[in-house]
Amino acid sequence: MKIYYVLLYLIVVLFLVFLDQYTKTLFVKGYTLKLNEYIKFILVYNEGSAFGIKLFNNETYLLIGSIVALFLIYFMIIYNKKLNNLINKLQNKSIVYLFNFSVLLILSGTIGNLIDRLKYSKVVDWISIWNFPVFNFADSYISIGVAIFIYSYWKLEKVS
Repeated sequence: MKIYYVLLYLIVVLFLVFLDQYTKTLFVKGYTLKLNEYIKFILVYNEGSAFGIKLFNNETYLLIGSIVALFLIYFMIIYNKKLNNLINKLQNKSIVYLFNFSVLLILSGTIGNLIDRLKYSKVVDWISIWNFPVFNFADSYISIGVAIFIYSYWKLEKVS
């Protein structure tokens, strides 16, 4: 992987994590906003995982999150070697960038929620939409990243 891409990826991850942490800090300090009866920005602490389901203690979530983050970094390095071999076969190289972006989104979300667990022993959620569980930017990064990952991985595997 070229140093240019490593730096670019690092900048993207740092920006996304900063945005996630900045917004969470606003709500921890007491900011709230109600746009209408369906969309509210309110502080909710989540001691569990997705949708507030609590399966483990905080230390276990920290361990799992750390392993996921390290795996994503390793996966990106290893899979990018395979992608370099595929690039010549691809007519549309944007799928490679889309794939990499999906991994960066998942990594950024994982890091953002890990920081919360280190700081607060729980995750700071603040986006409330109707009856859906309250979430944050990091959760959005992970959800969107997984969807893009599945699509781009499928497209790349068709080529190889």
